[in-house]
Amino acid sequence: MRTSSASAAPKVGFTLVELLVVIAIIGILVGLLLPAVQAAREAARRMQCSNNLKNNALAMHNYHDTYRSLPSVGYDFYGVNLDTHSWVARILPFIEQGPLYETINFNERINSHDRQRQFREAELTVMTCPSEGSVLGQSESPTQWSTRRGSYAVNMGNTNYGQENASNWDGVWTYNFGGAPFKVHSQKAFRDVTDGTSNTLLLSEVPINKNSQGYRGLYAATIVTSGAGFTTYLSPNTTASVDGGRYCWGATDFAPRTIPCHHADRWQAATYASMSMHPGGVQSALVDGSVRFVAETVDLFAWRAASTANGGEVDPL
Repeated sequence: MRTSSASAAPKVGFTLVELLVVIAIIGILVGLLLPAVQAAREAARRMQCSNNLKNNALAMHNYHDTYRSLPSVGYDFYGVNLDTHSWVARILPFIEQGPLYETINFNERINSHDRQRQFREAELTVMTCPSEGSVLGQSESPTQWSTRRGSYAVNMGNTNYGQENASNWDGVWTYNFGGAPFKVHSQKAFRDVTDGTSNTLLLSEVPINKNSQGYRGLYAATIVTSGAGFTTYLSPNTTASVDGGRYCWGATDFAPRTIPCHHADRWQAATYASMSMHPGGVQSALVDGSVRFVAETVDLFAWRAASTANGGEVDPL
């Protein structure tokens, strides 16, 4: 009897060992490619963050051209007089947010019930670094009010928010305040930046408080210690501490970085370091409008010198 030729043909397929080898190879390739993909995504986020800072810096220039000064950074340290609003509120017309600007009543406090709510809760992409994202939370009690949190702050100089010299800061600081583009109670102009606009910081990054409460990163807030500004007392992305008491609201740990509270035994002595979620450093805009990435390993004296407006230092950033 004849045997069918089809029944004699060998069966084609993968053995279990071959299948496991293929799966292992695919896993290795994915493992090799994933860091590259993540790095590419972070590079794109960092570029967008740089563009945001550039747009904010240009808005500052347009504001200066219109009013012959930089916007106010806040009225006082204690939040008693909140009617001046934040620097973000002032530059809204120059970041294509004219309609939002028109909703603000500058004769009323920013936390005056719901009348200022539209600005407080507005999600402004240009104020948010995509590496971190936006958060809508509550301010600290007893005056709780909803507010959006942003990623950028103005340069308040090389010492503290009170912009004090070494002789009257309880011995913590070791040299004198060298001026800054922004100051509480007053408005500064480009003519005050005698160190040069290409040598002086204008804006940098601050971490958003991911917790539901806290003042950090509130771009609608008017008191300077609400995160409207930063100082260069500490290095970028530092986890260092400053001697003395601390004002802490909400979480003090912002993964993946352990970020300290703003440190002070009083509001004027508070200091916020510039920090970001970018690996290795922070994005910063100079007064001339240029933007650069500053490594967290930057020489501390050069970093402090870059924040002074008339310190006369020669340390290159």
